[in-house]
Amino acid sequence: MDIEVALVSAFTVNGKGGNPAGVVFNADRFTDAQKLKIAQAVGYSETAFVASDNEADFEVSFFYYNSRS
Repeated sequence: MDIEVALVSAFTVNGKGGNPAGVVFNADRFTDAQKLKIAQAVGYSETAFVASDNEADFEVSFFYYNSRS
């Protein structure tokens, strides 16, 4: 399955440094187990999954990857 993951960095200075993260849009189709596997494949400390929500504009869930586990 091909999954598009945006790779972003927050808190950069002139495009350097920062905290890298993965972002997956339209994540409604993924189970929590699938999200965890995607986060592990991305390999960053966190990956955000953006999905639709009935009460808000969208829902964001974060899955963490710890390379030491």
